[in-house]
Order: sequence, then C-alpha cells, then structure tokens
Amino acid sequence: MFRRFVSVCVLWLALAVPASASGIALFVVNEQHEHLRTAREGADLLRILRRYEAAGFDTDQATDLSAPALRAALMALDQRIVRERLERVVIVFAGYTVHNQSSTWLMGSDAIDPGLANIDAIGVRLETVLAIAGRVQGGAVVALAEMGYPERLGDGFQQGLPAPLSVPQGVSVLRGPAGQLAAVLESVATPGTNLAEAATRSRQVRVEGFNPAYLTFLPEGHEPSTQADRRDWSNAEEVGTAAAYRAYLAAWPQGLFAADARSAIERLENTPERIEEALGLTRDERRAIQRDLTILNFNPRGIDGIFGPASRTAITGWQGRNEHAQTGFLNRDQIFQLAGQATRRAAELEAEARERQAEEERQDRAYWRDTGAGQDEAGLRAYLERFPDGIFSSIARQRLDEIEGARRDAAQARDRAAWDIARRDDTAPAYERYLRDYPRGAFADQARGRIDALTRPGTPRPDLDAARAEEETMFLPRFTLVIVEQRLAALGFDPGEIDGRLDTDARRAIRRYQRASDLPVTGYLTPGIVSRLMADSVFQLFE
Repeated sequence: MFRRFVSVCVLWLALAVPASASGIALFVVNEQHEHLRTAREGADLLRILRRYEAAGFDTDQATDLSAPALRAALMALDQRIVRERLERVVIVFAGYTVHNQSSTWLMGSDAIDPGLANIDAIGVRLETVLAIAGRVQGGAVVALAEMGYPERLGDGFQQGLPAPLSVPQGVSVLRGPAGQLAAVLESVATPGTNLAEAATRSRQVRVEGFNPAYLTFLPEGHEPSTQADRRDWSNAEEVGTAAAYRAYLAAWPQGLFAADARSAIERLENTPERIEEALGLTRDERRAIQRDLTILNFNPRGIDGIFGPASRTAITGWQGRNEHAQTGFLNRDQIFQLAGQATRRAAELEAEARERQAEEERQDRAYWRDTGAGQDEAGLRAYLERFPDGIFSSIARQRLDEIEGARRDAAQARDRAAWDIARRDDTAPAYERYLRDYPRGAFADQARGRIDALTRPGTPRPDLDAARAEEETMFLPRFTLVIVEQRLAALGFDPGEIDGRLDTDARRAIRRYQRASDLPVTGYLTPGIVSRLMADSVFQLFE
C-alpha cells in the first residue's frame, strides 16, 4: 500500500505545476506501522487538506510511509523548491517521533527498536525537514503532531519531540496534539491570518522559530482562484484536446482563458478532415469525385469510391492548381467546383473528339479515293494499313477476303496450310518460315508485305495484352458496357448491336473513339475512357 502511494507522491512532486500557485502543502500521516501499534490521532489533519487546495496550494497527502519513502518524498520536494523558487511551503507530519541529545527523528512506518546503529535507517532527521523548509525563509511552516513513541527506548533515546527545538532562521514550527494542530493549520490557510494569533486560540499548540507579530502567512486579499485558473489552463494546453479545453470551460466558464479555450476547440473540431467527414459522402458520390478528378487529369488510381492515398494525392494536386489549401480533404464548395470543372472539361473533350472524328473521316474518304476505291489488292491493303477501322474497312476486308479466297483456291493444299499457320501467328518469324518453305507460294507477296509492316520503324505498337488485362481488372458490369456502347453510337462511332458484349464491331468503335480522342489505339476500355463517356451524368449524385 505505502509503496504504491510513494510512487504517486514522488510523481506529483516531480511534475512542473505553474509557479503562480500559492505554494506546496505536503501532509504525511503515519498511522499504520509494521511493528508498532496504530497511531489514530492524525486523521483530523487530512481533513483540512481541502482548505489548502482552495487557497491555491498544490497539495498531496502521504500515508504510512517507510523511512526510505519519506526520505524520497522530501528529496523530490526539495528539488522542486529549488527549481521553482516557491514562496511558501507547508510540511505536516503526524506520526511517532524520538530524540536524543544530538538530534530528533520522524519515524517511518517500518520503525522497530530504535538504536544508535539503525536510527537513520528507520527514521528521518527533523533537521533535514527544517533545512528543506529553510530554503523558503519567511514562507515556511512545519507542523508536527506530538504523538510520542509507543514503546520504551534505550541507548539514550527519548519519546517525542524535545523542548525547545532548534529551528533555522525564517522557518515557523507549529507543534501540539493532532486535533488542535489541525484547527490552527485551518486558520493559517485563511488569507490575512497571523500565525501567532492562530496558535494563541489553541492553548496546546506552540509556535517556535520565525513568529513575527505583524506578518500573515497568506496576505489579505489573496486570490487563489486566479492561480487555480492558470493551473487548469496550463493542464488543458498540455493535453491539447477538445475534451481538455471543454473540461477547463466547465470549471471556468468565465475564466481568464475562456476565449482561448473556445478558439482552441473550434480550431480542433474544424479540421479539413472533420469537415469532409461531416458531409457524409456516399460511395457513389466518392466515385463521382474520382471520375471528375480523372477527367481533369488528376489520377486517383481507380474509381472505386474509396479515398485511399492516390485519391488524396489527386485531391491535393487539384487543390493546389485551384489555389486552395492543399489538405487532401474536400469541403462542399470544392466538390461543386470540381464537378463544374469536370463537366466543362468533358464537354470540351467531346467537342475535340468530334473535331478529330470529322478530320479523320475527311482523311479516310480522301485516302480511299486515292488508293483506288477498292479496285486492287495493293490499294485495299494500303487503305487498311492506314485506316484499319476506317469507314470503308469492312468493305476493304470483304474484298481482300474474296481475293485471298480466290488465291487460296488456286494454291496447293500444303501451301495454303502453311499460309494459314503464318496468318494465325501473324509474326515476322512466322512469315519468314513460310517464305523459306514457299518462296514462290501463292501468298509470298502477302508474307513479304506483312514482314515489312511488322518490322517497319515507327510508332511502337500498343501493348494489347496489357490493355486487355487493364480492362479485365475493371470488372465492368454489363449495364455499364451498354451505356458505353450507347455513348459510342451517339458520338457516331457505330458499335453495332448495343448489347454490352463488346464484339468485333464494338472493339472497332472503341478504336475509332481512341483515334478521335488522340489516345493509344487498343480497342480496350480504360478508367479514363469510361469516365469521359459517362461524364454527362456526373451531377446526378448531387441533385
């Protein structure tokens, strides 16, 4: 029990409480002893501890301390007096005491058989306590409850306190029975009370040491509430939470720092994160925000309705471009501004796509005409090489199929089989193998043409496998694919039957859209393409 309390006591004494407090009051009451009968006269002293708290003192009580624990508590108290330059200190001890011709000891709860060899191990010299109090000259009160000692003593030791005591300059000592001493100490805690006058009211309490008739321990008009107010504000600032500032306001609604506390609460509760959280954005609304960011070229790395690190980075980038504080969290005004910008940009992208589409169609028709309008195989192949998904691509492929069909019918069976294998692989090595085996085969010219096309320097071919894998990871539902095909049809890219299946016609339409939008031509969907095609519905979630 006493060990647990000592830890608390030492911690209290070590903490730096504001120096504006009235002082320190430490009450030590040793009632329970390990080897001696209980001393029951000190409880009255603990009841007045509240009076010193009300007077603005930092107070603590310690019960049943062993000599080492009492020594540790006094050492911590001494360090604090030196560090904080306190103006007042009150030390109260109620417990057994012994003395001899040379010194007096305050006995710990572990006292047993005092003797010359063990006295300093089981007790603390009164001179030590008085020396610590002497650091606060003119503002130090040491109160000693005279309880004697419950057993006979030897080695020249006597029970209780000697008379008189040797008291350092500037230290006031009160001594007497615990009950009478409590009454005097209670009066001393009242501002304007003179120490000698308070002791005179009790016949059994004596004052020794510093005892000026004109001086009061606490001055008239002492205002402890101001010190307590400052102490509680310091504690609230140290914790720094809204709950701590509310606790301060609950105790001091009109306190010195009430306005500061309210400002701190407002600052803590109006953070960007809390403001966005208060909007209660649904997952669909978050998806709409991610689509808007994508349209404006701020990549959230997915449109899943989850604001992860990439989405926060995208939001931060958008805020920086628009001269907002770059917090990574949105408020309602910013969400509407973002949606408005995305809608305008989507319209611009669609207009640009239409312009590109018109120019593409003009070039498409001109090249079809320049290559012979499908009258020969070379012209058909030249047209398809430049416009594989062009206006006349279906006609060109149909005619080439007819040409190849006629050639295949005229070719030998093994020649045709080898060509089918090369066509299936559609790689330069495959066509080279065909030419090695059939240098004059029916499809030799076509093989050379494909080798030339596959190995010609130019723009790198898009990675179709990666594009296909990216589309598959989007897990687009069929109704979304139907909307995509509807948008492609509305833009004039002819996806064929609108059924959400992305067949050959739909893939051709996607490639046409990608060319018109100046995007990599793969025939597969990306998050950016889906966001653009569905941009006309971005405001629906906020209406």
